[in-house]
Amino acid sequence: MATPNPPVAGTTEEAMNRVLGAEHDAKAAITECEALAAATVEQARQRARRIAERTDRRISRLHAACELAAARSIDLLLRQERGSDAQRNAPPHEQEVLAAAVERLAALLTGATPTPHDTTAE
Repeated sequence: MATPNPPVAGTTEEAMNRVLGAEHDAKAAITECEALAAATVEQARQRARRIAERTDRRISRLHAACELAAARSIDLLLRQERGSDAQRNAPPHEQEVLAAAVERLAALLTGATPTPHDTTAE
């Protein structure tokens, strides 16, 4: 009966080294993927931050524009309220022009479409 070949001493050691090398390579790949994922998340956070900052600036500009328009409207209303006799007794054409301007301003402030008025025809 033939005896099996005795195991070669280097074969087991080489196999263990290959397994350890593959394990090391896998850990390195995992570390690289984690770093790439962290960088991607950070880029997304930075982009979201920039979008939020840009949105805040836009909202601030809109608020300022609305405040200015409201202040102008209030000023106009106050001037109308305490207007001089000359304003109260203005010719009908001037009253129409003022009324049309108030309507256009109100439409702009409310988002409606201003109606065109022909103030030159008489």
